[in-house]
Amino acid sequence: MTMDAKRKILLQEIKPPAKADEDDDIEWICRSLSLFTKKDTDKSAYKVFRILLKSSFSGEPKTSTEIADELNLARGTVLFHMKKFYDSGLVERAPGRRYVLRESSLEDTIEEMMRDSERIFERMRKIAAGIDKEFGFEKRW
Repeated sequence: MTMDAKRKILLQEIKPPAKADEDDDIEWICRSLSLFTKKDTDKSAYKVFRILLKSSFSGEPKTSTEIADELNLARGTVLFHMKKFYDSGLVERAPGRRYVLRESSLEDTIEEMMRDSERIFERMRKIAAGIDKEFGFEKRW
């Protein structure tokens, strides 16, 4: 049986920044979604995501090449981060090989990702109920 993942959402509970700060808040969201790796010492993932936010909000989505050129990064580095963003459900591909936030705002994107998680857990719950029944487990409460 082949099971290909459509979405890969890995959450971490991290204390949010004490004070409202745009950069810190964006970094906190990305860290909470496990989008950064320890190897990313130059914060390239954060920089790519920030460009993605700006271009999505301005209505002018960018290609990976445009982002790479703007940040003076290798295109492969940008594509590596975009794949993580895409796999998590944070971004989508737009016409012309461009990337945009999945929804019209970051808040709406996070809400849709929450719904993704809820759908995944609901399917798992239903299958778990069938397994419980097969094994004769009874709910204790």
